[in-house]
Amino acid sequence: MSENYDVVVVGGGVAGLSGAMALGRSRRRVLVIDGGEPRNAPSAHAHNYLGREGVAPLDLLADGRAEVAAYGVEVVADRVTGVTGSADEFTVTSEGGRAVTARRVLVTGGMVDELPEVPGLAERWGIDVLHCPYCHGWEVRDQAIAVLATSSLAAHHGLLFRQLSEDVVMVVADGVELPDADVEKLEAIGVRLLHGTPREVVVEDGRLVGLRLADGSVLERQAVVVASKPQVRADFLKPVGLTPEPFEMGGVVMGSVLRVDPTGATGVPGVYAAGNATDISMTLMASAAHGNRVGAFVNAELAAADAERAVLQAREHRFERPAWEERYSGDRVWSGRVNPQLAAEAASLTPGRALDIGCGEGGDAVWLAQQGWAVTAVDFAEAALAKTAEHAADAGVGERVETRQVDVRTWEPGDERWDLVSSQFMHLPDGGMVEVTRRLGSAVAPGGTLLVVGHHPDDHATGVRHGHRSFLFTPESLLPALEPDAWEVQVCEARDRTQANPQTGEEMQVRDSVLRARRL
Repeated sequence: MSENYDVVVVGGGVAGLSGAMALGRSRRRVLVIDGGEPRNAPSAHAHNYLGREGVAPLDLLADGRAEVAAYGVEVVADRVTGVTGSADEFTVTSEGGRAVTARRVLVTGGMVDELPEVPGLAERWGIDVLHCPYCHGWEVRDQAIAVLATSSLAAHHGLLFRQLSEDVVMVVADGVELPDADVEKLEAIGVRLLHGTPREVVVEDGRLVGLRLADGSVLERQAVVVASKPQVRADFLKPVGLTPEPFEMGGVVMGSVLRVDPTGATGVPGVYAAGNATDISMTLMASAAHGNRVGAFVNAELAAADAERAVLQAREHRFERPAWEERYSGDRVWSGRVNPQLAAEAASLTPGRALDIGCGEGGDAVWLAQQGWAVTAVDFAEAALAKTAEHAADAGVGERVETRQVDVRTWEPGDERWDLVSSQFMHLPDGGMVEVTRRLGSAVAPGGTLLVVGHHPDDHATGVRHGHRSFLFTPESLLPALEPDAWEVQVCEARDRTQANPQTGEEMQVRDSVLRARRL
């Protein structure tokens, strides 16, 4: 099965579901793929989750799945095996044989706790073998607690659990040295230190008894605290070039994470990560908040990408040939009369060879031919050239008008030159008219005239909409296209005139950008 999604979320824990919530509520099509092994599954209750204090972790996730489903998010029980491709075209495959495409991928799962190799420790993980004073500390208050020190940073656990109980013993594993300053602090607050890696966790009748120490004695305890090494299992990201990196604190490697920027973006465009996969110190609520935040950033990036795509589509409709072929294939678009600035500027010129850029339906080409010019009328739309030829024939000047199919954005004149090169109301985005003006200038014969006329950006202030303001130009903006020692600029001005409003028919004022220059 092949399906298309805006976002595939890898991992259905609180970070993944919170990210999916932000995306689903933004009307994104979201798929959450969850392996069904949440990191906190061994725990009977979750704590420090405001509004859901003491909730069973699996119940919290079940509620979360129901909530995101209300916003159209799909959640499937499966395991991701691979992510290939790139932004907007990722392919996500799973153990269940599913293959879906996604514009973005949000990774929130894959965290596995690595524990010291002490027999019996893993079996009690999340029950009475604990790691977080904020997640489980209150529940073991006033109990006999052992802190297993497996790194030089273990004093941190000793300090925090000592707040909760007066009976805290730190068992320092072989090869671990605690800083002298930390030892002094622990002793000062009443934490007893023992040395040697424990042999095993002692359990009787399903109840924790304590730790069997290196000397064979049993340290009776009701809870054991140990720092795990959370590792991100993310082999599925290798095809896109993303691998976990060590997470260090105080020079000690505490696990591995996916590196992200403040928005949750990884080093691979289009791949995001959130929750414990990015920071092993996040509590449940922090992971949920991070997932929600990153989900919002993913949606914002998609919204920007959607807008960019819409701009490209709009520009294609405005500036590319197919749209103009369609436009000129129907009824007449323009009046058929000469553009007023061409008539004003060319009336006094001695007729010769004229190049009419973007001839459209031939209004300018026919007028020039009637004034005695031999006209080369160019356009990239065949339909426009056909109408120009028809108009010229009907006006009795067909022999003086030659049509050519040309895209002036890429056209070069070669050795051919014209005495007048005229561009009337041609516009391009992103300052493209400067380059076109340079090309047109190269087609002007010595002593000849270049005339470029367009809508001035000031027209937007009067409510005239010829297109986005960035498509329009001032005459001054075109001057960099003309080498000063090769041209005499004769006119460079914004010129007001009146015309009929195309919507209402009423007279309105518009402003034209007029650039006229003579090649020296």
